[in-house]
Amino acid sequence: MARKPSNFEWIGFTKGQLELLDFLDFLGNNGWDRNGQTEELMPKLLADCAKEGLSIDQVMKAMMSIGYDRRAVHQIRRWESKRLTGKLGK
Repeated sequence: MARKPSNFEWIGFTKGQLELLDFLDFLGNNGWDRNGQTEELMPKLLADCAKEGLSIDQVMKAMMSIGYDRRAVHQIRRWESKRLTGKLGK
């Protein structure tokens, strides 16, 4: 688990994008593993990210920039698969 340090600022994002990234960071307290909370929230959150113009790669890069490891960030890609196809990716 990683969390954005209080003095860290992502650069080059809109206010709306930053709010979504902050919430995604908050949900990352379990590495975005599959559970009732992530099952309900992650597909909608990633859809909101896409609506705000954030690509999945931008989202993953932002989370890696604050210390999430590859395994945790891979979970985000799995949730993006769920959002797009209805099935959690591998």
